[in-house]
Amino acid sequence: MKGLLTYKNLIFLLFFVGSFLFFEVNYRYWYRFMEQYSLFLNTDAYFSDLLKQVGGFNEYLTTFITQFFVLPFVSSVTIALLLTLISIVFATYLHKIFQFSTLNFQLLTLLPAFLFWLFPVESIAFILAVLTGLAAALGYASIKKPLVRYVAGFLLITVTYLLSAPAYLPAALLMTIYECCTTTTKKGSGYTVSLGLLAWALVLPLVAMRTCYVIPMREAYFSRHLFHPEYALPASFWYIGCSFPMLSIGVWLLRNCRPLFRNEKLGRIASVSFLTVVTVCIIYFGKHPLEQVYHYDWLARNQQWDIICEHVDKHPVKDKDALVYANLAYAHTGRFNEALLRLPQIGDEGFIPHDPVTRLGLIEASEVAWLLNHTNSAQRFAFVGVLSSQRNVQPRLMKRLVETYLVNEEYKAAEKYMKILEKTTFYKADVSKWYKLLNPETAAATPWIAEKRSLNPVTDNPYDLTKTLPDALAFLIDDHSDNKTAFEYGMGYLLLYKNLGAFIHYMEQLKETGQPLSVLYQEAICLYYNAVENNPEVFHSYPISSVVYSRFSGYLQQVRTLSPALLAQQYGDTYYYYAQFVQPPKMPSR
Repeated sequence: MKGLLTYKNLIFLLFFVGSFLFFEVNYRYWYRFMEQYSLFLNTDAYFSDLLKQVGGFNEYLTTFITQFFVLPFVSSVTIALLLTLISIVFATYLHKIFQFSTLNFQLLTLLPAFLFWLFPVESIAFILAVLTGLAAALGYASIKKPLVRYVAGFLLITVTYLLSAPAYLPAALLMTIYECCTTTTKKGSGYTVSLGLLAWALVLPLVAMRTCYVIPMREAYFSRHLFHPEYALPASFWYIGCSFPMLSIGVWLLRNCRPLFRNEKLGRIASVSFLTVVTVCIIYFGKHPLEQVYHYDWLARNQQWDIICEHVDKHPVKDKDALVYANLAYAHTGRFNEALLRLPQIGDEGFIPHDPVTRLGLIEASEVAWLLNHTNSAQRFAFVGVLSSQRNVQPRLMKRLVETYLVNEEYKAAEKYMKILEKTTFYKADVSKWYKLLNPETAAATPWIAEKRSLNPVTDNPYDLTKTLPDALAFLIDDHSDNKTAFEYGMGYLLLYKNLGAFIHYMEQLKETGQPLSVLYQEAICLYYNAVENNPEVFHSYPISSVVYSRFSGYLQQVRTLSPALLAQQYGDTYYYYAQFVQPPKMPSR
């Protein structure tokens, strides 16, 4: 018996470690991103309001736990622990019914929890609901006296429905399976009770709709908190939900089969080895396709733009959302000109999302607009992002709203969101610093607010950054030539699309300030005055370094004699090579 217990514990321990590594390696920043879509408030009203909703207590636990996902390792440890508990409770439930061989079926009890690896959920609300339903079924199966068990079954279904819907559905199904598998006579009362439990689970939401709640039918059955109410339930919901009763039936059918390995010790070694190999393979091949952008989003959220640049220097950019953050990071740190041609540019959508509607796109657009010092656009995207989130909360964008309202001297509006955020655990520290900024004189003397106000648009700018980027940038730069991020963005856009005429216009302004020109700008100036306008006097007025000019002269001498491959080797990192041989991104349709 001791050996069996050790084997079972080892299997669950391996699964816990594997779950932790899987989510930590592949979904760490995804869950940190999801944290901002569940705003837990430390108030009695928040608790009581949720308790009045179907499945509200489950949502209360979800938001309470999720708020800690901003801390290192918390999301991975939490999800690994919950999935391991699901496996342990399910294994205990099956053992109570079938008294199955541990060696035969121990790995099978992990399959439903493994589905959460294949179909990771955005919120742990579903995981908690599944665990609650399994716990209710196990509690039901643990009651020996039939009459007490029957009464408890109806009560457990009702309670799990009210507190943790849809936990009542797997609970009712597993209670039914228990009665069907443990009833020994064909006319046993267990069959009648099992039908009654299923009928009560199906009718209960309809009764609740007529007595306690005025809600749509889908919300009555599945609650509004698991998934966005405007979208269909994902297929993974049905796969995971049905896996527990289906596997229970499968174990019942296979209950009398012989062990795969007659040598019990060999069987344990084989099982542990198999689980280890499968876990390693899933961890290696189960990477989230957007984990890079969620990583960059986390760094942007903490204003760590230099670290984004360092990461991009070492790793290729994998998607357009990550490219937005990479471009913005280089522009904000004044290094855009050195990275422009090195990044996989796709045009407008690599600078800012086009007409964003997704939550990630709205956050990106707000970040870009904020750093470009178009405060009103940053505020608009943040406001839409707050309203369109699943739970109508988005604490990070609420912070952005407070910042924009303070810049625009709308102190009452800023105070409104500050009062919400001060009731949280991890955002109240920011609010305590902001309250003093409600004083107009203090706000005006605060450096970051003063800087933003000094760069606010002066000219009426009718252009949307996400739809007509170059025109909107032109207004920002013409208003404030010292708007460094906007200038970097604007020059990068012009060079990317080879608009050298407009580029030279801004270079003439930059030359008058006496600032040094980057290598990329110098190369573009050399190309313009050689291929577009032959004006040596004006050209020599620019501070072109001898190294840049010498390399450009060498290119002109060798461009007709060297093969494209050799030219790419020697001059592939230059703007004049890009201008002559590289096709620019497709111009956006307007």
